[in-house]
Amino acid sequence: MADPTAGTTSYDGTEFVLTDEQEAVRDLARTFADRTFDESSVRGLLDDPRGFDPAAWRALGRDLGVLGLALPTTVGGDAEDGRGHVELALLAEELGRVLAGVPLLGSVALAGTALARCGDDAAAAELLAGVLAGEQVLALAATDAAGRWAPEDTGVSLREGSDGAVLDGTVSHVVDGAAADTVLVVAQSGDGPRLVAVAAGTSPADGLVVEPLTTLDQTRRLARLTFSGTPGRVVGDAGSTLDAVAAARDAGALVLAAGAVGASAHLLATSVEYARTRLQFGRAIGSYQGVKHRCADMHVRVEESRSAAYHAAWTLDGATDDDVRTAVDLATVVTGEAFPQVAKDTVQVHGGIGFTWEHATHLYYKRAVGDAALLGGPAAASERLAASWLDATVASPAVGA
Repeated sequence: MADPTAGTTSYDGTEFVLTDEQEAVRDLARTFADRTFDESSVRGLLDDPRGFDPAAWRALGRDLGVLGLALPTTVGGDAEDGRGHVELALLAEELGRVLAGVPLLGSVALAGTALARCGDDAAAAELLAGVLAGEQVLALAATDAAGRWAPEDTGVSLREGSDGAVLDGTVSHVVDGAAADTVLVVAQSGDGPRLVAVAAGTSPADGLVVEPLTTLDQTRRLARLTFSGTPGRVVGDAGSTLDAVAAARDAGALVLAAGAVGASAHLLATSVEYARTRLQFGRAIGSYQGVKHRCADMHVRVEESRSAAYHAAWTLDGATDDDVRTAVDLATVVTGEAFPQVAKDTVQVHGGIGFTWEHATHLYYKRAVGDAALLGGPAAASERLAASWLDATVASPAVGA
């Protein structure tokens, strides 16, 4: 049977085929992931207050140099003309395959993209330098007090204090918020939403309270942040905030989708291996039609997810003429539905052992459920897709309709 975790991905208009350089990125990421994040390592981070491995983060930044793959060179990254999302997806897929404890989503995809698009390259390069070296963590606070993705109105207000910008309000479910050295907050001002950098970590700004949240998925940490007269530094242009945050959501959704592909492929591989070796009544359970069909359905979901995720990556890189938002939302919907189902099917293939704490499947199932609630999840993406198609239909009704 072919390796279910292998995929063919680069885009020429008909199919995905990786370049030699992209293959090298995938191989490097896979080698690092396998060497660094075995199951015991992942479980060891569940009770770690930071929620990630600083040594692994430094290795990704300083040693491997892969944290700037999708960030432009103008802010210290490696990408030219906004490209590099395919490479980012490859990295996210391999890290997702092993549930790696690193703040790639919060620091690079969300905060990093928002900074790169905010119109302030000098501030972005300064704030991102530590991230690209794997020495610091950033977080983007674009949710409201209930944890909903709401950059248009997070509920945090920006006012002028005696020494500069001051923030008041609360945001919740901030990805990597508890581990962040700097938080990039979307706050309301008289000029509309603005991005404000606030010191956190070991030397937090006055009036900032960071509360780690208890979450279903302990491999991805969220936090509630409260600002009470908290000083910050406004970055970026007044009119670029929402566009920058929308681009960050696209990059974050891609990382979530690609991570779901990697995790689903891992679950498929473990299910196929278990079905091949687990004997029942003297026969491998994989010889039974019901198990065969379940594994086949899992394989279809994994490949559909891979196609959708990498189509979104190539579209973000400008390699297709498709609408970026549509491609990203489609990837969110496809992977957001497939990943939880693959996790459920993995439990069923493994039988009783699949329900236990000792088996790793529950970690992947919790990741699937937790990810579905981030950035609006598949529900919000489905609404945007439906609205865009309805708008297009109204604008160009079918002949004879």
